[in-house]
Amino acid sequence: MLPEVTHNYFNVNGIRLHVASAGRPDGVPVVLCHGFPELWYSWRHQIEPLAAAGYHVLVPDMRGYGESSSPPEIEAYTHEIICNDLIALLDELGYAQAIFIGHDWGGAIVWSLAAHFPDRVRAVAGINTPHAPAPRSNPFELLKRRPGRYAYQVYFQEPGVAEAELERDFERTFQLAIRSSRDTGPSNPIYRTHLALEAGAFLPDDAEYTPSDLLTEADVAYYAEQYRRNGFRGPLNWYRNMEANWQWARKTDGQISAPALMVTVGRDPVLPASMSKDMEKYVPDLKRGHIEECGHWTMQEKPAELNQILIDWLAQVVSA
Repeated sequence: MLPEVTHNYFNVNGIRLHVASAGRPDGVPVVLCHGFPELWYSWRHQIEPLAAAGYHVLVPDMRGYGESSSPPEIEAYTHEIICNDLIALLDELGYAQAIFIGHDWGGAIVWSLAAHFPDRVRAVAGINTPHAPAPRSNPFELLKRRPGRYAYQVYFQEPGVAEAELERDFERTFQLAIRSSRDTGPSNPIYRTHLALEAGAFLPDDAEYTPSDLLTEADVAYYAEQYRRNGFRGPLNWYRNMEANWQWARKTDGQISAPALMVTVGRDPVLPASMSKDMEKYVPDLKRGHIEECGHWTMQEKPAELNQILIDWLAQVVSA
């Protein structure tokens, strides 16, 4: 059951941003940022525990998703623009700072926020998504040469191709896309991302599949209903700005001064824990949490374990 959540809409940075919120308005603001292909709803298991711990929990549908605006232009989805959405949200709400927690693309955004807007970030946490400074060479050129497990990101580059696949049957897309690490069979696309270019598809082409073991029928229906609003173009456009994001990242040294948390998991083939091994070089005030028996969809696969890690860390940050 969802906690009591308020839904508001803010005109910020040229778009309408839908934000779900819960908890005390006078509490420390905690902003939860989702990734692909998700929604504010992907944090549904975290909202009530964080609100009960005394925080003002703010959970946007990120630009391109759900009830937020979804401009069609690729260049409307750079990290710089998305970070400015969140800074404008803080301004609209009258907050000088907030604690930002992100997963997947949302994780990349919150680390970018902490690097570019350190005065607005009280603390920052990445769930599965690590942080590192911008590499010297264009990472998109390397990705095209050696896509490996990120072949799906190259497949996503051509506008209209992945949209057509993922919008063919919204319920099927979410039944297949969001599955636990226990499901290692051919129905789980997280274990076949390296095949996306060869197959010309992100999802497996199986006529038969078992329902998601992470989503109820009501969850699937909600995701499908929300994605029917604007489809997948906005969410996929996040993948189509890699060079612009790299150029913007190069404008900082990549150092994160805010108190930080990195939560790794043991079974994410796309964002393995090993990717975070050198983070202390760039994030000196870093705490760590780890959930071994968990895959990519951490908030939904291991909510109790993640919530405890977050609440313990937040208490340390706020009391410091």
